[in-house]
Amino acid sequence: MIKVNLNKKQKNIKIKFETGGLLPYFIAPVVLAAIAVFLLQYSMDRKINDLNNNIKIYNNKTTEIMPRVRMVNEIKAKISRITQKINAINTLKKEQIGPIGYIYRLTASIPRFSWINSLKSNNGNLTIDGIALDGQVVSLFMDNLNDSGFFSNVSLVQTTEVKKEGLRLQNFSLTMKVKSNAISMNKK
Repeated sequence: MIKVNLNKKQKNIKIKFETGGLLPYFIAPVVLAAIAVFLLQYSMDRKINDLNNNIKIYNNKTTEIMPRVRMVNEIKAKISRITQKINAINTLKKEQIGPIGYIYRLTASIPRFSWINSLKSNNGNLTIDGIALDGQVVSLFMDNLNDSGFFSNVSLVQTTEVKKEGLRLQNFSLTMKVKSNAISMNKK
């Protein structure tokens, strides 16, 4: 069966939603989420600005420090070159053996205001004749020879006073032995 409505007026159908119960459950989380996103964004923007400011400060400090760093690097390079030269000199000193090594140690032991007139060597025994300002300089020369590690039994044979150009100087004569282990000590 079919029903036909012959009424011209149609009924208005109104749909009513009751918003009292569901609306706070939808709007409140959305508002809270928006506030949370805003606060997070604000916090992140502050952190980014702080980091950018720190980067600027560190970059300024770096530009101030770089000339000093370059200077320190140059000094380190100079120290390295000087160290290499010192090592080369030490190596050469260690390799000095025989008469060259003895002469070097002997001349390094001569104090100020003393001069050597003659040097004689005979089977490991050395005799030195020279002139010094006074007896203290002769004593210092003998101590230096003992401390050099190359000579032993350094003894004063004689000393005499001599006048030269108005000065009273001391003629001296020393004898000593060349240590046999000085050569092996030098090769290390």
